[in-house]
Amino acid sequence: MRRFPAADTNRDGVLSVEEANAYRESLKTERTGQTSDRSKRARRGPEPDHTDVRYGPHERNVFDLWLPKNRGDDPTPVFVFFHGGGFVAGDKAGFDPSPYLKAGFATVSANYRFVDGIDVLSPAPMRDASRVIQYLRHHASEWDLDADRIAVSGSSAGAVIAMWIGYHDDLADPQSTDPISKQSTRVRCIAPINGPTSLDADWITRHVGGPEHVHGSFPKMFGARADTEIRPEVRARMLEASATHLLTEDDPPTLLVYNQELDLAEIPLPVSATSGRLIHHPYFGHVLKAKLDRLGIESGFHPGHDPRKSDLIAQWVATQFA
Repeated sequence: MRRFPAADTNRDGVLSVEEANAYRESLKTERTGQTSDRSKRARRGPEPDHTDVRYGPHERNVFDLWLPKNRGDDPTPVFVFFHGGGFVAGDKAGFDPSPYLKAGFATVSANYRFVDGIDVLSPAPMRDASRVIQYLRHHASEWDLDADRIAVSGSSAGAVIAMWIGYHDDLADPQSTDPISKQSTRVRCIAPINGPTSLDADWITRHVGGPEHVHGSFPKMFGARADTEIRPEVRARMLEASATHLLTEDDPPTLLVYNQELDLAEIPLPVSATSGRLIHHPYFGHVLKAKLDRLGIESGFHPGHDPRKSDLIAQWVATQFA
């Protein structure tokens, strides 16, 4: 705190783990343009068939692609995953594609730009991620992929990305001179994990509770702290990142998965609750599931479930691809 007071992004006088990790990564990124090795876990599962495929101009606009063995004659459906890390940390190398390859899916794990609170704000990471979908469609014939059967998943920040892609209007630009930008961003289904379905700070504080600053990444994500008076342009960014704000009746089937058990009696959470407990709480999924039901969109809601210990997501996606 004495050496790096700027690390205390919510200015509460306490340096949280999230703030410390985010500030460490921001310093590394400023110096080298790359994330530090500490933000990368050792690769889990098999080596990709294609590594660091570049889909855009930024250094972090890269993804890895695995192709299942013993593919049939038909084009292969695609499962795309976006890592978590509060939009300020994390790396594609931490994802294990094994369950999805076993299910017969071509599998992608992608990086995206980190927010910095100044030049890179929301929705920049989501727009990067949407271009991954467009890039895969543009190159579908090259890898024998089924452009009509694409599923998107992700954890935490990656879950926000998955919901944004699933619920946002199609970003295809038929008039673009860039052939990738002409491709659709719509997908067959989404399976967000531990996703906050609203990033409206006022709504979170009123309905879910928890610490007033919500999360240490908010200043970098939206350009302002969550515990200050929210300017109109900041609130607009928060709403544009919120699944509950974007969802309409023509959006894809959704599987909501949360590690925590849902206990409605504990809502609103106390101010002493950690940011991690707050932002990953299944109450967010409870609220979105109700709206999905009202709109008649096929969905599942699984609180208290660790997706790493089962094939739940792969099996559900397979039913959507059938």
